[in-house]
Amino acid sequence: MKIFYNPHFLLTFTSLFWALNTIAGRAAVGEVSPLLIVSVRWFFVSLILTLICRQELIEAWVILSKRIKWLIMMGLLGFTGFNSSYYIAAHDTIAINLGIVQGTMPAFIIIIARIWLKEEIKLIQLCGVLITFVAVLVVVSAGDINGLLKFKLNKGDIIMILACTLYAVYAVGLRKKPKIGALTLLTFFSYIAFIGSLPGLFYEALSGNTILPGNKGILILAVIIIFPSFLAQIFFMKGVEKIGPSRSGLYTNLVPVFSSMLAVLFLGELFQIYHLISLCLIFLGIYLFEYKQKQY
Repeated sequence: MKIFYNPHFLLTFTSLFWALNTIAGRAAVGEVSPLLIVSVRWFFVSLILTLICRQELIEAWVILSKRIKWLIMMGLLGFTGFNSSYYIAAHDTIAINLGIVQGTMPAFIIIIARIWLKEEIKLIQLCGVLITFVAVLVVVSAGDINGLLKFKLNKGDIIMILACTLYAVYAVGLRKKPKIGALTLLTFFSYIAFIGSLPGLFYEALSGNTILPGNKGILILAVIIIFPSFLAQIFFMKGVEKIGPSRSGLYTNLVPVFSSMLAVLFLGELFQIYHLISLCLIFLGIYLFEYKQKQY
């Protein structure tokens, strides 16, 4: 069906699957340890992808072997680093916050694109970025300006901001991807992500913080492997390939909407007034960015 090749369809479902990841990440607290999630996630994704792409791997390696530094950077930042930060953050903040902070990723992508690719930032676009960062401050301070001024911020939200920065570098870096299929490229990223996750897994084990999954933990891992790890990454690559990183990044603003609905529905979390204020600010930032696209 043609709709499955539509970048807007693909990127909308990418955001839905990432929102599902906020629920799974939060539900995993006490069920399976965060760095174990990262290793298991990319181990199984790499197995699945190797079976699917086995005939293309050698040909793709001929191309990627000339881009080793890029391949390693993308795999470590966009997959190992982002995922590790994400699941650690889930232990210290609620799923709604995870989703809302992730919704600011377009702002990070715009800034990274400016620094790395020298893309021009218009004044109205800059206003959108600043408004988005105000939205982040509203969330991380839980609407308490006094707490913000005293730097009493939620540790989980701060780690999530780091995670968004790492993924923004990855999203912009996709602009430089070689001409190989999305599935094949994801296969090599998954190898790097798994190998890169092992030091963290060993540290978690040595510190006695490993939590092996029971039945619920296995179900959570299955959801994480299938949706945010496998389908979302493919959909996002296809979206970036068709409409570029900045416009694709805008769709991550749907993550807080989906996350909020799913968190209330499945986790029973409370949607506070400051969450609503933050969402409104984020969508105002999107509007300003889209206005820029239309005017220039």
